[in-house]
This record gives sequence, structure tokens and C-alpha cells, in this order.
Amino acid sequence: MAYIDDVLSNLADQDAAQVIRAELARIRDRQRFGIFFERHLPEHTALPGTPIVAGARVIHRDRPDDRITYQVTAVEAGTAYITTDAETPDDELAVPVADLTPVAVFGEPLYPGLISVDRTENGPADHPWHAVINAENHHALEALRYTHRRAIDCIYIDPPYNTGARDWRYNNDYVDGQDAYRHSKWLAFMERRLLLARDLLNPASSVLIVTIDAKEVHHLGCLLEQIFPTAVRQMVTIVMNPNGSPRAAELTRVEEFAFFVFIGDAAPARVADDLLADPAKATDDPPEDQAETQQKVRWERLLRGGVNSNSSREAVPTWFYPLYLDPEARHIVGAGEPLARDEDWRTVLTPPGLISLWPLKTDGAEGIWRMRRETFLRKLKDGHIRVGQYNAKRDRWSVSYLPDRLVRMIDTGELLLTGHDANGVMQVEYNGTPRIRTAKTVWNRLAHSAGKYGTELVKSLTGRPFPFPKSLYAVMDALRIAVGDKPDAVVLDFFAGSGTTGHAVAKLNAEDDGSRKFILVTNNEVGPDQAAALRKAGYLPGNAEWEAQGIAENITWPRIRAALAGQTPQGEPVAGTYLDGTAIAGGLPENVEFFRLAYLDRDAVSLGLAFEAVAPLLWLKAGATGPRVSQVDPSGWALPDGGTYGVLFDTGKARTFVRAVRARPDVRCVFIVSRSAAVFTQVAGQLPSGVNAVHLWDDYLTSFEIGTANVTGEDAA
Repeated sequence: MAYIDDVLSNLADQDAAQVIRAELARIRDRQRFGIFFERHLPEHTALPGTPIVAGARVIHRDRPDDRITYQVTAVEAGTAYITTDAETPDDELAVPVADLTPVAVFGEPLYPGLISVDRTENGPADHPWHAVINAENHHALEALRYTHRRAIDCIYIDPPYNTGARDWRYNNDYVDGQDAYRHSKWLAFMERRLLLARDLLNPASSVLIVTIDAKEVHHLGCLLEQIFPTAVRQMVTIVMNPNGSPRAAELTRVEEFAFFVFIGDAAPARVADDLLADPAKATDDPPEDQAETQQKVRWERLLRGGVNSNSSREAVPTWFYPLYLDPEARHIVGAGEPLARDEDWRTVLTPPGLISLWPLKTDGAEGIWRMRRETFLRKLKDGHIRVGQYNAKRDRWSVSYLPDRLVRMIDTGELLLTGHDANGVMQVEYNGTPRIRTAKTVWNRLAHSAGKYGTELVKSLTGRPFPFPKSLYAVMDALRIAVGDKPDAVVLDFFAGSGTTGHAVAKLNAEDDGSRKFILVTNNEVGPDQAAALRKAGYLPGNAEWEAQGIAENITWPRIRAALAGQTPQGEPVAGTYLDGTAIAGGLPENVEFFRLAYLDRDAVSLGLAFEAVAPLLWLKAGATGPRVSQVDPSGWALPDGGTYGVLFDTGKARTFVRAVRARPDVRCVFIVSRSAAVFTQVAGQLPSGVNAVHLWDDYLTSFEIGTANVTGEDAA
């Protein structure tokens, strides 16, 4: 810097020198500490199958090593006129359209949609749906900013490890160990995606988990510190190959790493296994944990937690009702009817001698109980509801319930029913001495072996090999720590690979009766050797023969289908059992839909001509529960039975639509199509309080126009 200061001092234009000094000072202040890399390396992705029109950016289809992008100036009779600089038409080249592939350059507005490819329905009709998306993950994250901004509870990703062995691609080209910009490319690649991920995570309480090996572990740690400076960050060492991977002139490697980033008030959930100590030992807890070595049966809070819209009165008004408490007996004697949407709970009379308990959050906001009134009364009658101590400071009583999964453990003998208290509430305890602990930062479990419980499991499910999949149980243990105490969590993996994260979420739900949702994103790349063989055979990206060999179609989708249905792609029962003894062929009771990301024309979207491709995004934004509005309804509006949202296509039918919404307390969200902001506001004002109104298409288009911000990471510090 001293040399630069000398140069600036000798400049004739000292006004310009002062501007440069100020800019340098700003850069020094923002990047005094942290990791330095080349952020502005260009990145783009090919879009095979997308129409080539004037203004599109393209690459030569049959030149995989050509890094030059061109802009199409015109298309006439199957010929595209292209140039590397739109302002120099003299340099135009005439190229057959069939020889070109469109590309998307990161940082430019894109308007994504989702095309449904397939679905597997193996769970109850009223269960929320999972989603698996075939897409370039940067663009998928942009799309999810529209549907899930600040709503994701956990992100688990296993990104490329950048080993130098051509195991990932940048700008459609495999990165090898000879690339001078190898680490900068990886950091730029990761930062762009982590910045988008940060916008999806719930800032009040969420967890990011990123696995990595020794090649980039230190770079990744610095990057996470820059992007999440206020979060609690810990690194876990996981023994995933007990036999080790021998390396010339190096120690034998047995481990990889996982960074846990705890955001907001998130903290590790307590678990039965600390993942390091010998499970056979009974007293290896440190002194401060001795008081908790005997696990108590965990009754769940009746008040639904969380800060997202699904925990508010507006989301599920039928779950907002009073409980009637006898304070002397410390017992609930009944429950009132749910209130109408606009009814003030303060005006509801309480029976003499009783206290009304409402589902109010600590800040006074109107929440909901965790069950409908009919279910509550059944559990109250069966002795599954209990009242805790009165908190005078907060002026509230605690109410908890025994979950059905624990009630079922009484029948299996895992729980002992020791009696009932004076109010008829069950007294239960574990049969034995199970323990709860905080997991340690070194994990050493045979179940985490990537070979047996990763590679072999994927092959038994799909009949196909896949390099280096995670152990199902290593991912399950990570998710237990992140969302074991959040049975309704939304889990995202945007480096889904073989689909282990989705499988782990479904298996975790089966074990603890949870209703967590997963969203998986993976591209449909083929490996470098496969790509060379396919090109030699005359196939190119976009050909059916090529796409059938990609990760999404060949591995991820078949693995998720097989895990849920319990059948291989050939229709045979999947062999083997899980570690808990249940047959893999028994399947998992979940529903999942498979999508392909589509790139839409802005004008077509704004005119409502691309609704079928945007429809799945609206459904995801509304909660992905129940039926979907898939087409423009000729009646002018749609409000499907059993759904949680509606769409008003014709504001001239607003009065009828609003009446229908008022009669449906289960409706949480409506989309209003209107070119006029004033008309949208007028219609939205007539809707019941608590119904979220979204303006189409203004809301959608604006989301993706601004969705290109921060892709370079300039605001990361």
C-alpha cells in the first residue's frame, strides 16, 4: 500500500487521487480480515431445450471446451446471427440454430417456472408434499426466494469438494488441479449460492449444515464466518471411512467435516447418542450432565412455536380456541369453540370459576394450538393433557400433551404407564434408562460408513452405482441435531446428488411421527467420462439419450421413488432392512413431486400465458398441501376443495371470489392477477384478516428482477 500511496501523491490530478484513496480506504475497512479471492469470475449455465431468439446468449453446442458466449442479433429461417459484442454487427457470424445452445449468465434477470415431470404418492392425501427439482442450483435458489424466503428451517448441503479430480464444473467446464483459479472459482461458486441460501433461512431460528473435506475446509470456514458473522459456528469431524483412504506420502484419511451454523436462537437438539462415546457405557457424561442421564418422557408444548406464518391464528383459525382451566385443581376441564376470523378473543366470556387460556405467544401475538379442538378433547379425556406451573412473571400457564407416537410406545412396552394423577393425567416413564445428551464435535459410528450405508444402499435402491454418496445415518444424525425438535421443519438441500437428504428426512419422519418437508435440488449433469462417450456416440446435452444418464433422472429421482415406495425401478422389493430393523421394502409414507426448472419469457408471464409453469411455484409458496391450481380457470377464479390457497384470474369476479374465501377458513393465501396496483389493493382489502394476498404478476416479476442482486458477494462482509 505504501507504493500505491507514493504513486497517488505524484499524480497531477489530486482530486482524482483523493477519490481513489477514499475507495481504497473503503475496501480496506470492509475486507481488513477474512478470505480474499477473485469474485468476478464469470459464471453461466447452459439451457438445452430453451428456444433461441433474438437477444439470447448462446454457446456452440458441439464445442464443450469453448468458453466464449455470443449474443443472438437475429434468427431467420433456421439460421442465427451471432456476435460477441452486440454493438459491432460487422463481426456477426451466421450459424445454424441447431449448432447453438442458449446459456444464462449469472446476474441477469431470469423468470423461472416448474414443469411437473412425475410424482409419487405414498402418504395420506392431507400430508404436505415434498419437491425434487432438476435445475442449476443457483437459479433454483432464485426461484425459492419467491416461495420460501426466510422460511427454511434447515439447509443441509454436500457441495463439490474441489479435489482437483474434475469432480465439478464451472461455466460448463470441469475444474481440475491444474486450474490456476481453482480455489477462487470454488469460493466464488459457493459464495453466490450461500448468499442466496442466507436469504432463505429463517433468521429467528434455523441451521445451515455444510459438509466438506480437507481440500477446502479452511477456506469454507472463513467464507461462512464472513457470510454469517453473528451466527454460532462449529465444525464436526465425522469418521466416514473407518478403513481409511491411503495416500502417497500422507496420513491415511478416515474423516470429513461438517460445519454447523446456528442462526438466531437455534441450538443443537438433545439426542440419545453423543456420537462419540461407547454406546455400551452408561456413565460417561461429564459432571454437569449427570442430572440428565435419566431421560424423562418429553411432553410437547401445546402452543405451536415458530415465527413463520404457519404458526399464526391467520394461518389456521380453526386451531385458535380457548381452554378452560380450573386453577385450584390445576386441570383443564374443557375447550371453547374456535373463533370466527374477525372475532376478538377478549370479548369471549369465561365460565364462572375458570380461567380462559388462549394460544398467545410471548410477545402477545395470536398463535395456535398444535391440534384441532376435537383432537384436544379426545386427548384430554384420555389423560394426555397436563397443566404445568403458573408463571407469575409472564402471567401464563404452561400446557403440554403426550404425542401419539409416545402413546403408541406404551403398547410396545417402551414406555411404562405407572398410574394417573388426581386429574386423570397419565403418569409414564421409559422402560429402562435411555439418556439424552448433546452430540459431540467428533463422530465415530460405524453407521456413518459411506461405503456400506451410502454406496451400497444407493445401489440396492436404484441398481446403479453412484460415487461417494453420504451415509443415510450420518445425514439423519445431522438432521436430528438441527431439527429433531422441529417436527414441522422445512429442509432444503441444493446439492442433492443421490438424494440422501430427502431419504433421511422421510426416515426421520417415520421414526418420530414428524411432518417435515424436504426440497431437493440437483442438476442433470453426467460425469466427464460419460460425457465423452455420449459425444462420441453422437449425443449432445438436451438429447433424450444424454439426459437419461444425468444425475437427476438416473439417480436422484429413482432413489427417492424407491425409498418411498419400497420398490426398485424394476418393480422388485428393495432388499435389506434399516438399522432399526424395519424392511426397506416397506417404504415410507410420504408424497413427493418431481419438477424440471423452466426458463420463461417475461412478456409471456406478464400476460398470463405461462401460468402452467408458474403454478407449481404458487403452490409451493402456499405450503404445498392439497390440490394445485394448474390452469387458468374459465370461471375467473379457482379455490380447490381441500386446498389452502386460491387464485383470482379476473378481478371482475372479485366479489364472488371474496365470498368463497370467507367461507373457507382453511385458505391461507390468495393470488390476485391484475395489472393495476390500485385494483389489487382494493380486492386485497376485502379479504378476511390473516389471508395473505399476493399480486400477480407484478410480485413475481419484481422478485426475479431484484433476485440478481448480491450474486458477486459484494455485501458479504
